[in-house]
Amino acid sequence: MIRKESPLQGINIGTVATVAIRELPGLPTIDLRVAPGSATQAAIAEALGMHLPGKPGQTKVVSVSGEAEAHALCLAPDWWLIVGSPEAEKQLAPLLMKGEDHFSVVDVSGQRTTIELEGPTVREVLAHLWEQDLREKSFPVGSVSQGLMAKAPVIVWHKAPFYYRIMVRSSFALHLWKALADAAAEWA
Repeated sequence: MIRKESPLQGINIGTVATVAIRELPGLPTIDLRVAPGSATQAAIAEALGMHLPGKPGQTKVVSVSGEAEAHALCLAPDWWLIVGSPEAEKQLAPLLMKGEDHFSVVDVSGQRTTIELEGPTVREVLAHLWEQDLREKSFPVGSVSQGLMAKAPVIVWHKAPFYYRIMVRSSFALHLWKALADAAAEWA
């Protein structure tokens, strides 16, 4: 596996008052496209040893080994991101070689970086930049959504209480980082 470089290398905000902002560069991420409910999806689930979440906006922990977790994020009815599983592409290679199953699997680890925000005012900080409702009843833990944040295309993942991950394309990473730091400064 090729080591991915951070687009934010050397930048460190750390904790701004009640919100910690960190980068998680190079998370192993696989883009998976397959027809939902198909025999191919069942074969993929078997090869990966997991079941994919069934509805857009849902996430699922698919494996835990030591302290590392792998997650499946459903972005559309036929589109998932597998995050944190460096072996996923290798596990699916035999299905691709057979040529009987129609699906796409691409390593997109270098396409985005992940910005992690955590703290008691994280929802308020994100609300400055995100138009979607972040209240627990509308966007509970385990939810994922796509949209624009500070005009940058992002994937927002509510991973745990007071803990979000924002996946942003590398070319927008510095812009988004500065916008998040500016929003967090209000809570300093």
